[in-house]
Amino acid sequence: MEIKNLQPQEVFANFYQLSQIPRESGNEKEVSDYLVNFAKERGLEVTQDEALNVIIRKKATKGYEDRPTVALQGHMDMVCVKEDDSDHDFEKDPIKLILEDGWLTADGTTLGGDDGIGVAFIMGILDDDSLEHGPIEAIITTGEETSMVGARALDLTQLKAKYLINIDSEEEGVLTIGCAGGLDLEIEFDKEMEEKKGDFVEISLQGFEGGHSGMEIDKFRCNAIKALARLLHNIEDLQIGEITGGVKRNAIPTTASALVCVKDRDKVLEILEKRKKEILNEYKDSDPNGKISIKKADFEGQVISTKASKNIIDAIFVLPDGLYKKYKANIVTSSNLGLLENREKTIMFHTMIRSEVDSAKINRGEIAKEIISRFGGRYQVVNQYSGWQREETPLIDLANETWKQIHGDDLIVGTTHGGLECGLFKKEIPHVEMISFGPEIEGAHSPTERVNIESVANNYKFLVELLKKIK
Repeated sequence: MEIKNLQPQEVFANFYQLSQIPRESGNEKEVSDYLVNFAKERGLEVTQDEALNVIIRKKATKGYEDRPTVALQGHMDMVCVKEDDSDHDFEKDPIKLILEDGWLTADGTTLGGDDGIGVAFIMGILDDDSLEHGPIEAIITTGEETSMVGARALDLTQLKAKYLINIDSEEEGVLTIGCAGGLDLEIEFDKEMEEKKGDFVEISLQGFEGGHSGMEIDKFRCNAIKALARLLHNIEDLQIGEITGGVKRNAIPTTASALVCVKDRDKVLEILEKRKKEILNEYKDSDPNGKISIKKADFEGQVISTKASKNIIDAIFVLPDGLYKKYKANIVTSSNLGLLENREKTIMFHTMIRSEVDSAKINRGEIAKEIISRFGGRYQVVNQYSGWQREETPLIDLANETWKQIHGDDLIVGTTHGGLECGLFKKEIPHVEMISFGPEIEGAHSPTERVNIESVANNYKFLVELLKKIK
């Protein structure tokens, strides 16, 4: 069966079309224009702002004109990560979709189900004139995966909605009514260069599981950047030639590498091999495919000084990373050291801190700042947003009632550790009742990302019926 003919066809056909359009965060012009044309071809009212956000309005079904306006919300951008051996070009190549045992996945890349499936849900509703519903405002934003730039730029005063349904959650049968806020900290160390004083060793980590730094931070997977620092920590007279790691600030790093100069190479190789075995053994359950390569190498040119190199490695080694607090099933506070970049004059790394509780998020940030200051680095907060605090509303009760009528069981109602645009929206339009849901997606932000086909059908049926019931 062709993927665009999967059921519900109105969802999968639209998702297929979205998958043909490159839409990495920051590269949304083409997909934004596509959504504008989609609306115009159907005679729907549409606006596109300077941030490329798209708002599409659909009139109520006959007999439903007196119903309150409902906003359906998702984001058009996606995280673009690929396998090490993939030649996929995210700037021009379509995502190659694969059907496997009831799941939809991609060939060596992220799928873009986060949040392409949510947008496809919205497009399906807009495209089907047989459905029964009140007035609809479809809000499709840009840059959600980087800094929520679209949601920040959106003029919310133009909205008429009394209810907002965000379709950007990833667990079957779960209704999200709150999310974590975030704080992005960018850290830099100056490159103090000097001549090499020994021989070179190359270290490469790859194939680790990675995953979404919000949804999967409690699975204790190996952070390749932190593991690299562990390998190099307290190696005497070490000088960094090159160092890098990670792909996205909000993805658990699957790769990291370094080229370092050491005085006693044979001794250092023995130390590194011992540490390599320890790390792989510790993560053999969560990261069975992780690999660490250690070998002799050559390098021409200057290297970072011994002192500066030690400060960089030590800072990465002690910087807080991973799960910090969990209450029952909910992750409360965490941080993710997601990026390590070798820039022209500096070494930069980026840590993302999440918490439902703003004070805990800020405190975690202060700890990181104190550590960086003590090792001689600089930092700046490049992005910060509030969480969406849980509240009980009639919309939650109606959603649960609707799900139970269709599927026979109650929804699990709770909060998510992922960031949702609802946090920004709720701050600006507190009177609007909000919920979030979505089909089962595994491995978001990683090349193993996949979406369950049956779950898509279950959740789309739920959305159609919920829109019909909202009064």
